[in-house]
Amino acid sequence: MSHLLFWPTVTYFYPVGNTSAVCLTENLSPESKADILLLACGDPRHILYTIYANETNSLAHSRVLDITCCDIDPAIIARNVLLFTLLADNGVPDKLNSLWDLFYHMFIDKRTLSMLFEQCRKLIPLAENMESWRAGPYGHFLTTCDAATLAHLRRVWTTYLDVANLSPEQAKRFEQRFREGMKDMRQKTRGGTTTASRSAGPLVFDVSQAVGRQFDSYWTSGITDDSTQGQKRRLTINPTFAFSIDGGKFSVHYGTDPLCGFHLAEEFASGKFTRPREQIVPRDVVNVAKDQFSHWCTSVSKRLKDTNPSSYTFVLRMFAGDALLFCQALKYCDDKQSPVTPYTVGPWRLSTITLDDYYYGQKASSSAPLSFNVIDTSNVLDHVGLVNLLVVTVPLLSKTSSATLYTEALLKTGTGKNPSQAILDHLCGDLPTMALLLGIIPATFISQFTTRSNVHESLTMGESSKQYHERLAWKTIGFQQTNHALDHTPISPQRACFSSEDLAGFFLRVYLHMFSDEDMRSKFQLFSLSPEQMTQKLRLSSVLHYNRRSFALLVQFVKTRVHTDWQRTMDLFRDMVMADRRLLMGQHAFQELYCQLHLLGVCTAPWPSVRELLDLDSDCLLGLFRDWPRTRIPTVITLALVVPRDAIARLEPDFVDAGTPVLQCDICDGGLRQNCFAVTLATFGTLHVSGTGEHRAGVVVQGDTEAGVMIDFSRNSSATVGLQLRSTLGLPPKFVQKLGLDLTIFRTRLLDTQRVFVLARPPIVGTGTDTSTSTSIGAVMSGHSRESMEGASTAPGGTSNDIHVKMDDVRSTIQTFTVRVDVTNPGARAVLSDVQTVPTVRSSSGGTRCFDASVRIGTHTFPVHFPLPVDVTRAKLRVARKSSYVEASHSVVVSPASFDVHPERDLVNRFSSLSLSSNDDGTPTLGCIHRVNLDRCPTFKLPKKISDISWYHVHVTLMFSELERERACRVSEIESSPAAMRSPTGTGTAQEAPDTLRELKRSLHSLLGSAAGSSKGSQGPEDVFALFDTERRAQYLYIIVARMRLDVGSHTVVADAFVVEATPTVRALLNRALYAKSMMSGGPRRTEGDGIRYIKTDRDETEAWFHLIPRLTERCRTWSHKVTCIYRQGTSKQDEQGSDSMWETRDSFCTCGLGVGTDILPKHFRPLAPYLTRAAFSPLFPVSYLKEVDVPADGPVNTRTPQDSNNVAKQAPSKIQNQDNRKTDTNSGAIENHCRSCGKEGSLQCSRCKRVRYCSQACQRADWKAHKNDCAEH
Repeated sequence: MSHLLFWPTVTYFYPVGNTSAVCLTENLSPESKADILLLACGDPRHILYTIYANETNSLAHSRVLDITCCDIDPAIIARNVLLFTLLADNGVPDKLNSLWDLFYHMFIDKRTLSMLFEQCRKLIPLAENMESWRAGPYGHFLTTCDAATLAHLRRVWTTYLDVANLSPEQAKRFEQRFREGMKDMRQKTRGGTTTASRSAGPLVFDVSQAVGRQFDSYWTSGITDDSTQGQKRRLTINPTFAFSIDGGKFSVHYGTDPLCGFHLAEEFASGKFTRPREQIVPRDVVNVAKDQFSHWCTSVSKRLKDTNPSSYTFVLRMFAGDALLFCQALKYCDDKQSPVTPYTVGPWRLSTITLDDYYYGQKASSSAPLSFNVIDTSNVLDHVGLVNLLVVTVPLLSKTSSATLYTEALLKTGTGKNPSQAILDHLCGDLPTMALLLGIIPATFISQFTTRSNVHESLTMGESSKQYHERLAWKTIGFQQTNHALDHTPISPQRACFSSEDLAGFFLRVYLHMFSDEDMRSKFQLFSLSPEQMTQKLRLSSVLHYNRRSFALLVQFVKTRVHTDWQRTMDLFRDMVMADRRLLMGQHAFQELYCQLHLLGVCTAPWPSVRELLDLDSDCLLGLFRDWPRTRIPTVITLALVVPRDAIARLEPDFVDAGTPVLQCDICDGGLRQNCFAVTLATFGTLHVSGTGEHRAGVVVQGDTEAGVMIDFSRNSSATVGLQLRSTLGLPPKFVQKLGLDLTIFRTRLLDTQRVFVLARPPIVGTGTDTSTSTSIGAVMSGHSRESMEGASTAPGGTSNDIHVKMDDVRSTIQTFTVRVDVTNPGARAVLSDVQTVPTVRSSSGGTRCFDASVRIGTHTFPVHFPLPVDVTRAKLRVARKSSYVEASHSVVVSPASFDVHPERDLVNRFSSLSLSSNDDGTPTLGCIHRVNLDRCPTFKLPKKISDISWYHVHVTLMFSELERERACRVSEIESSPAAMRSPTGTGTAQEAPDTLRELKRSLHSLLGSAAGSSKGSQGPEDVFALFDTERRAQYLYIIVARMRLDVGSHTVVADAFVVEATPTVRALLNRALYAKSMMSGGPRRTEGDGIRYIKTDRDETEAWFHLIPRLTERCRTWSHKVTCIYRQGTSKQDEQGSDSMWETRDSFCTCGLGVGTDILPKHFRPLAPYLTRAAFSPLFPVSYLKEVDVPADGPVNTRTPQDSNNVAKQAPSKIQNQDNRKTDTNSGAIENHCRSCGKEGSLQCSRCKRVRYCSQACQRADWKAHKNDCAEH
């Protein structure tokens, strides 16, 4: 097992989630089948919300959802199955209130309790076996992955039902124990908590006080209503909160809050609550959550009614067990085509995972997915480590561009560092390098922006906020390339090639980072910290994730992806580890390290064989293998250690408040030599051993444990083997006082035949019959992990597909990629042989930062592709004219692991390809821009004055990072200078490095601010915008904002808008619509161009909009792409005028969705409907681990005492608003100096009204039919 073995002290029960629900399909096209894997799934909020969010999109609603759920606690799975089966029954509308109480209340009334007992009585007979369950009323949409999980569920439901049979005295003790446990758990949050306020996203300050009071009320009364409400009715204990993997002990986590899983911003932004936030009561926020729960459940119930055995569209598969081991079992099943796997169910359990042959067997009639295009891991990485998680999940991720792996982390605050950067530490190495080795990278690392918001986490980061929530979407490396490869030419698989020195050096860095707790220097550095930082450091240092098998699994996985001289690499790595003296305690684990590398087929240490050691006549070894034929002794054996129960019992009182003490085994030779083995599992039970020598086998009743041990014990007959606690900074001193400095729990001689057993293979679970030796035990420690996979050999391939990677001098990060192009074409070879021919390299996208480039030799072009972006301007060519090849070395463009991300002019490679061939189902993918169903996004009330929407202003302004704001302020000063005023373009920004992303954000800030009426000096919300290119002095796109909405799943806002190219026909129709609008409103008579907010864009920003707009239309698509779609054909749409369109030769947004959804527009815009395409505009937020979010000047805001949002808004630099005023205009002469017909610069005026301009008389005549009515008014 690749995770450490912890003593099971306190096992918390998480009946409800601690983060708000997300749409699991937000990165899939609406047509895509969703094969979803949920690790540590917890409650089903994500599933409920996903179905609800997709319901009104006919494409997404009809897709197949196949969801596999895994959780270590069978009680979590049992609760979820209860809910889904109840939703599948009839009468759901009448049960919604009871369903809420059952799922979220610790105490329930008799009606709800009766509903629970009735459902358990129905489910228990169905769960008799897999066949009876499949034949039941729920088997067609809900099943378990294995029979063991179904048996667990049956036991849990039986336990619930047993509560009904308690005697009065038993019931009294049961309630007393429950209430005492609840009270003890409540003491852990004496200061209260407002964790659920993060569910309100940008409105976090508006709900924090009510949420805090609701939390106190919930943990006092056990219900989500006010505490007084619970006293008016007779309530009893909810059995679903009373039992968990910890048995009948109250284990509900002290931070449990039913409100955490919902979206509290929905009602508060709608204007429903006009009272001051201090007057918002807990019932207000509870009603918001209850309403959402009811809507979600209703949607699921409808979906289940549409699901039947013949045409299923929704399937749930449940598994109770360890997430990492389950992933390995799924991969094993896929590779070996066998549902019987060698992986254990979880820690402290020996039984192995045997998947249901009906769904996972070779002859399965309805195969379950073994690869997934959505993998959500919750915050598993906080518990098992990010490297452990990625190594087992990446192989399960489908090899498609839409496939996404989600990770969440609740990062600790108060460490003196920015918590958002802690995600980089979790990788144990440089992010770009680790991404290349693992084949996966955060999508936001490439784009350097995100449409999901967690800026509220930065705002609320303070003394009362102990955690920083970070959610990342990871994409497979390689699908960012071919952004402009519209010919759909397939790309052969590439492989990264490293030198042995570089790879070994980087492995050493990762190794030292993984086991930094063993570095004695870090312990001495504690004395330089403040008392608060020292306390925090001690607390965090006890949270360890990795053992030597973790590192071995990482190397094994890298070996399948990377080409190098592996024997030399591992020899160099071994020498580096042996020579390194930083991990002083780590030397004791060197034997285990190479044992695990051997077991996984990576390499084998040049140690003496077992037979050679036996020739030394060691009394210890001869005793251990006295019954073994020397020729049949394996290289690796299983060593089982039986630990007396009383050795552990004396420590159990000390374990209660000891956190998570780590257990490990060691072997000592009686002198200074000691080998530690942390790859150790354990179980309670009885070990029965039978047979002799190589046929000696062990059977464990009720459990087992395993660990790998390489044979090189000792020549000393006094050698001992023991179980001990691992020394960590967070381990309480009382253990040293009781156990001594070596922290040994139990130790015995290696030759102890009653306690130590050498086995050829690990023990198995059984009844214990037919054995020759039986020993009663408290714990069993054993060795050798079952799997022994050979490292995959690198398949030969063409040299042009090899990417040769060069690292920096200290082997910390990637420096260059080198690609060799073999010239085999006779004509190209002839051109290359000419010394006057100079090969060149250029970007396929025309920018400097690219994934795709081409080597040009005369008229011959050779495409080259890179897994990460490179800088083509710094390419170096090496030409071999006689051998006919060219080597091109490119500097890798990677964002440094700091907040100083350099500005760029070209953004083309920030976006993934829109080509329909880029996805497995022939639909475009969007990279870091998530999809959204606008019809499921609630609208929010637009203000009458700016102060009414101060939260919105803060939220939108925080799309600028701290550096972007500083640079924007410098630009503002430059633009205000006399030199800039005299500039024809009015910019004068030559002194500032171009930053197109910042300019794009400025335009979005202006658009979103004006659309909501929150801009400085705004007279109210505006709805029509035009993008105006300052170089061509022409408008090229109209944006009509229909509604402002909340994207509650992503904690941000979105403008529900329609876009259309600025053609003469559209201009005429728009002017008529605006005229009709002014007449309907009774306002002053409008003139040409009134009612339009113009947003000026320079050449680079215009180029960025060309790429962004199609993605904003695709992200909210509810229509199907046609056969003639430009994305499918890889051609550009031509304007109706032929050559006038600004979109000529561009990847324009397709016309497949023209007119769709326009029924939400006001009547005066209806004539434009056939020309409009729906789009979703939202802020582009900085990536928190790359760019620091600029919090208000007064520092973090305390969520317990939230500051007034108006004050927060005032702290935002006013120069951002000043720039908006210079960047936008309404009917200004500078903007309207263009031809009304074609959009070019117009020097001629209409002689009649003198209000519009034309470039020629031909354009004036062409536009007269549309203009004459307006002209007559003047």
